[in-house]
Amino acid sequence: MMNDGNNVKLTPEALLQFARENGMLDMAQVQAQYEMKKRKEMLEQHNLKIWQGTDGKWRTYLPEPEGKRRLVKRSTREAIETAVIEFYEIGRGERTVTFQKAYFKWRSFQDQMVGDNTVAKYNSDYRRYFENTEFAKQDIKTINIERIKIFLCTTIKAKRLCKEAGKTLFGYMNRTFNSAVINKIIDKNPMEGLFPKDFYQYCHDKKKTVEQHCISETDMEKLYARFYKDYERNPAYIPTYAVEFASLTGMRVGEISALTWDCVGEDYILIKQSEKYNRRTKTYYIDATKNEKERIFPLTKESRNLLARVKKIELQNGFICEWVFANENGRISAPVISSCAKNKCRQLKINAKGIHAYRKTLNSKMRCAGVSTTVAAALLGHSEAVNIKYYSFDMSSLEDKREIIENVNRKMPLAN
Repeated sequence: MMNDGNNVKLTPEALLQFARENGMLDMAQVQAQYEMKKRKEMLEQHNLKIWQGTDGKWRTYLPEPEGKRRLVKRSTREAIETAVIEFYEIGRGERTVTFQKAYFKWRSFQDQMVGDNTVAKYNSDYRRYFENTEFAKQDIKTINIERIKIFLCTTIKAKRLCKEAGKTLFGYMNRTFNSAVINKIIDKNPMEGLFPKDFYQYCHDKKKTVEQHCISETDMEKLYARFYKDYERNPAYIPTYAVEFASLTGMRVGEISALTWDCVGEDYILIKQSEKYNRRTKTYYIDATKNEKERIFPLTKESRNLLARVKKIELQNGFICEWVFANENGRISAPVISSCAKNKCRQLKINAKGIHAYRKTLNSKMRCAGVSTTVAAALLGHSEAVNIKYYSFDMSSLEDKREIIENVNRKMPLAN
């Protein structure tokens, strides 16, 4: 580090360390981009033609000693390019391929087939599972099934991974080994015969109670009392209306933020878009709904009255625009609505719940009232399997259960 007057100048190494430690540099993303750049450079030094024959196979010649050439053939262009790269790597003495290198070789192709948010998740997961581990530094040719089992077991335990996270970790490893087979780094995937369920016994069970997922009747009453108190104090604070709207419709927070007035009909709402966040560019944008399908949601007396109040307030304050929930700065983003929902809970000293809790609560109430999974799932915009697994909870009271049992008991034959 050098001091030039009042300016402190850092060496390139110090700058790199500072950027990484302060979250300004994504090393996994840098590694993936480095692998792609390195691949391109190696292909550029190959001055012999790569072509596809009439049989659909891809071919090229590799230089041999004494000016000779050797013909190589692969099924895809990607495979022939990999063969060329491996030829030059070996020529430069780079014979050891670590798991990390094989992983980023898989990533160099995989990243081109997925969206920015998926790439960002790959980078985050790499840091979480593999970065700076001995496993990542090991020669992939020496990794056997016992080594894989030990790494999976110890990582799942140490990081207290649930089944879904354990399955994700398993998938990254399996796809890396499959890629290494395709690229002829190894002859066989050592994970053949292993399945994610083999490691579920080591996973951390993260079961939540109904109260952690949903909002109880008592808490809902407190929240509504808070809504109307806040309306009196600050009627122009639009996020509060958006939170109440979530309780009435069970819409995703991104769908609420992206709702426009032209999608509000006389007796229905057309839900066709949602706000999304690009984790790589750190920007918000409007896109299709999560399942990329439009759906119709019925307007009730309560939701219609709420929207009428919102429009009146926005007209009075000059907020009115194409977006249903807007203020003097325009459309209100999803994080602002989510933050408002949690703040209401904190103000009431109850467990903080986001918009998703309203969604689960509405669904659970519908299911307890006898609404079929098919109808409930259609209203909320997800599959029946997702509805059953993640959104349906028993919210019936003891009195509700007593009434159900009494109705059954009444039909029993009288005791002698």
